[in-house]
Amino acid sequence: MRPTLRLFLPFAALAVALVALASGCGGSDGPETVNGCEIQAETSCPVVDLSDADLEGTDLSGADLSGATLDGTNLSEANLSEANLTDAQISNADLSDADLTGATLEGAAISGTNLDGATLCGTIRTDGTTDDSSCPASSDTTDTTETTGTDTTGAQGAEVTSFTVGDLDCPSGGGDGSVGVSWATEAATAVRLEVDGAEVQSAGPSGSADLAVPCDGAEHEVSVVPLSDAGAGEADTKTVSSG
Repeated sequence: MRPTLRLFLPFAALAVALVALASGCGGSDGPETVNGCEIQAETSCPVVDLSDADLEGTDLSGADLSGATLDGTNLSEANLSEANLTDAQISNADLSDADLTGATLEGAAISGTNLDGATLCGTIRTDGTTDDSSCPASSDTTDTTETTGTDTTGAQGAEVTSFTVGDLDCPSGGGDGSVGVSWATEAATAVRLEVDGAEVQSAGPSGSADLAVPCDGAEHEVSVVPLSDAGAGEADTKTVSSG
C-alpha cells in the first residue's frame, strides 16, 4: 500500500495544478469595462465618462449613454444603433463610419466631432427632429432616379435648408462678441461653421451654437457649410456687424 500511495500523491498534486491553471484561463472573457461601464450591446451607463477611450468598432447598440461624456472618444465604425445619447457631451470625438441608425442625440452638445461616413437613418438630432439623410435607398427611388434623371440630390450632396443668425452681442470693453446661430440641413452628415471664411467649429447636421465674432465696427460673414460623403455642399452665409 505504501508504494501505491507514494505514486498517487504526485499525480494528485499535478491534477490539482492543472485544474487551477484551467480555471485561470478564460477568466478575462467578459466585456471590456471603462470607468465601470461594460462595453457591450444594451449596456446601461448613464452619465459615464468615456473621455479618450478607444472604442473603435465596438457594439454599443441599444446602449444607454444618456448624459455621457465623450471627449476625444474614438467610436469610429462603432455600432450605436438605437443607442440613447440624450444630453451627451460629444467633443473632438471620432464617429466616422459609425452606425447611428435609430440613435437619439436630442439635447446632446456636439462640437469638433468627425461624422464622416456615419449612418444617419431614423436618427434623432440634437433639436429633436429626425435625420434620414443616409438611409439605404429603396429600389423604387433608384428606379425613379435612373428613369427620369431629375433627382440630383444624391449627386449634388448636402444642402442647407435653414440658417438663422442672431444679433452680435459685443462686450463693453471691446474684443470678440458672441452671435447665436442655428441650422438644419438635408443629406448632410455634419456641418462646418465659419467666420469670414475660416472654420471655427464643426457640428452635427442640425443644431445651434454660439460663435465668436470680432467687435471692430466692421461687417463679418458667418457661414454654415453642409458636409457629406459626396463632399461639401453650398454654404449659406449671413452678415453681422458690430457697427
